[in-house]
Amino acid sequence: MIIRYSRLFKSMSLEEDLKLCVVAIACTLLLVTVPENLIHVQLDFASKYAPLLVFLFYLFLREEEKSSPLPWYFLMIYATAGILILNIIDFFF
Repeated sequence: MIIRYSRLFKSMSLEEDLKLCVVAIACTLLLVTVPENLIHVQLDFASKYAPLLVFLFYLFLREEEKSSPLPWYFLMIYATAGILILNIIDFFF
């Protein structure tokens, strides 16, 4: 059991995983608070928790992708910005 556990976390360090998790939580907090408090719009489940879903995909695919987690950071941030921009545009038009 210990050998399997160590193989699971072999490719990426725990520090990189925690940084990515913090970015996912920050983006999710933005998606939960900004639309509801500033433009008074309720987001659907997939839009509200998109950064956490990206983080889950990262957890499943990190063994196959042995590259840096930098593209995952960009994906989370761009998805958050895109969802916010599209909802603001939809609110005004």
